[in-house]
Amino acid sequence: QEQVPVPVYHPTPSQSRLATQLTEEEQIRIAQRIGLIQHLPKGVYDPGRDGSEKKIRECVICMMDFVYGDPIRFLPCMHIYHLDCIDDWLMRSFTCPSCMEPVDAALLSSYETN
Repeated sequence: QEQVPVPVYHPTPSQSRLATQLTEEEQIRIAQRIGLIQHLPKGVYDPGRDGSEKKIRECVICMMDFVYGDPIRFLPCMHIYHLDCIDDWLMRSFTCPSCMEPVDAALLSSYETN
């Protein structure tokens, strides 16, 4: 019988603990963070026909070029990343890896204006 691995979470960027070792407060914070991440827009990479030099071509987290059809996520600052790369990053740090803009501030303000 195969055992399902226990997920590892990062209550703070420098800490990593098994899900079973988190306090109730940390579990709530992580659940809220997952919820916020799910509200960030996602899409599919399409370089378009213009092929302009300004177009972002690489995910700065994994340093791999975007390929047509890659699942991507957009941050409020308009930077884009591979979906899996940025979701993992945001579970550790809620800032954009490119411009260090806090992601949750923009998200929370968009909730307040709705």
